[in-house]
Amino acid sequence: MAASWVVVGGVDKGGILVRVGQELGSKAVADRLTTGSEVEQLDLAGDRLRYRLLSGSGPQEGWVSLRISGKDLLVQKAAAETELVLSPSLKDHRVTGPGSGYRHRWAVNTDEWCPEGEADGSEFQFLLGLIREEEDRKSVMRFKFIEDKKRALLSRLLVRQASASALNLTSFDAVTIKRTKGRKPFLAAPLTPQEEAPNWNVNCSHEGSWVVCASEPKCLAGIDVAELRRTSKRGDPVDFHDVFKEHLSPKEWTHVNSHGPDLDDQYEVFSRFWSAKESFVKARGDGIAYPLGQAEFHWKALEGTTKAFEGSVVIEGKQSPEWRFVQHRMPGDKAHWTTVGRGPLTDIVDALGEFTRTLRRRQTDFSEKEWQDCLREESPHFDVLPVGALVPQEHMDGFTKAGGKRWP
Repeated sequence: MAASWVVVGGVDKGGILVRVGQELGSKAVADRLTTGSEVEQLDLAGDRLRYRLLSGSGPQEGWVSLRISGKDLLVQKAAAETELVLSPSLKDHRVTGPGSGYRHRWAVNTDEWCPEGEADGSEFQFLLGLIREEEDRKSVMRFKFIEDKKRALLSRLLVRQASASALNLTSFDAVTIKRTKGRKPFLAAPLTPQEEAPNWNVNCSHEGSWVVCASEPKCLAGIDVAELRRTSKRGDPVDFHDVFKEHLSPKEWTHVNSHGPDLDDQYEVFSRFWSAKESFVKARGDGIAYPLGQAEFHWKALEGTTKAFEGSVVIEGKQSPEWRFVQHRMPGDKAHWTTVGRGPLTDIVDALGEFTRTLRRRQTDFSEKEWQDCLREESPHFDVLPVGALVPQEHMDGFTKAGGKRWP
């Protein structure tokens, strides 16, 4: 039986490069082989693999490199512990917990988590119990459907695990999470080291199959994931041109309509704009109260891919160089786009002022060059995590006894 391989590299570029021939100098194929795809081995020559696509998206056949600069781009399927693949692999860096740093990009595929007993089962209830704040626990259980409950629970766990990880803690017991008046979650106490991460903040989003999280040590962080589903929950088509008419600028609508008459193609472009606008207002903290049509986005593809972009924003007709956005198509067969925004502290909307007081380096403390350097720092790939990765190590034994799978 031919060996099967799973793509674990290239999340930050929309996948890995495919070439027509075995030679590294042969012609590159336009589309990339997306992260998470499974391929069948047709030929193997050193570190070069000729494959046939089994699942995922990208060219049906071609040649790829198994590794680059010592990092795996593909691993044999038998070596992958779960269908959720970390990229780069876990051995290359610490993903969660103490030592994982201050800048996180995490994603959990909710389709892959089916807790026994659903929301009333021991696994779900154990995870719910890790959330100290009673109102947050209640808000999870207010949802009617299990899929909504899963997304709500996992988003809250991501915020807490990111906070605990940034603080080098192995438990959530000392972590206090609050929300602004606009419902933006933030780490209230304790705070991260001022010298290394004076303005540490975290943001989450969930839609469709994905719950995603981004954190930043100095800039405001905003994130949004958009599912490419052009129907309501009842299955009725959404007239997005009419319903969202005021939320895109005339130039953005022109760009949407330029992608041909197929409404699904247009909706994918629309969803990319929508994700960017959501990440922008979620970083600010005012949500959909902001007139979205006043923020106009411009994109350029990251080198070598059509599935990852770098973006800038024009606000009320003026270029805003204090902002930077990076957008990726998520791996897998179900199309989702995720945007991470980095923005200036002066754009915070925080009526109560509690979140603002946790930010200890003011915008005026940065020179223009320092701020641009912050914006230009690498926006990392997304680590696709199993649910067990959201459990702090001090509680891992309890999680496994409740039916969860130990991680790592």
